[in-house]
Amino acid sequence: MATVLGMSLIMIAVALGIIYLFDIGLPLPAPVILLVFAIGFTLGSVFFERRGAEHPWSLIGGALASMGITFLVMSIVGGILFVVNDGLSTIPTDTVLYSLSACIIISMVTLNFASYKLQYI
Repeated sequence: MATVLGMSLIMIAVALGIIYLFDIGLPLPAPVILLVFAIGFTLGSVFFERRGAEHPWSLIGGALASMGITFLVMSIVGGILFVVNDGLSTIPTDTVLYSLSACIIISMVTLNFASYKLQYI
C-alpha cells in the first residue's frame, strides 16, 4: 500500500511539475540541470555497455536515459515548488482528488503488472 501511495504521489508531483515548467520556467539553475544530466549520462552509458550494447549505441542509450532522468528530476522539483508556492489554490479540489485517484489506480496496475512480469523471468 505504501509503495502504491508513494508512486501515485510521485506521479502527481510530476504532473504539477509540468504545470510549473510551463507557467514559471525551470525550477533548478542550469548548472544543476547539467550536473544531473552528466551523472545520468555516465550511469546510463555504463549500464547499457554492461548489458552488451556496442559503444555508439551505449552512448545514445545513455543520452536518452539521461534526458528522461533529468526531466523526471526537474518535474518532481517543480511539483514540490508548485505546492510550496501555494499553486494548489489555482486548481479545484475535485480535480486534485480525481488526479490522485487516477494515479493510485495506475500505480496499482503498474505494480501488479511489474510483479507478474518479474515472476516469470
